[in-house]
Amino acid sequence: MWRSLFIVVIVYGCGHPSLDGYRPAALDKPLQAFYQQANKAALEARRILASLNVAGASYLKAYLGQAERQLRAPDQ
Repeated sequence: MWRSLFIVVIVYGCGHPSLDGYRPAALDKPLQAFYQQANKAALEARRILASLNVAGASYLKAYLGQAERQLRAPDQ
């Protein structure tokens, strides 16, 4: 698993636009496409995690409100 992760990191790093001059022309477009897709995936993951954080906070707030109402309700 670590080898696969290491290879992905190297491929991602090789796709950086600053390395254009060192890459063979045949590998240029696929590496840049991979680099851009990885960046898009990271941005999308950040957006999804932020929305999950908001949803979790609203769920917790609703749960605490319900618990507070139950605790303040007179015993029957």
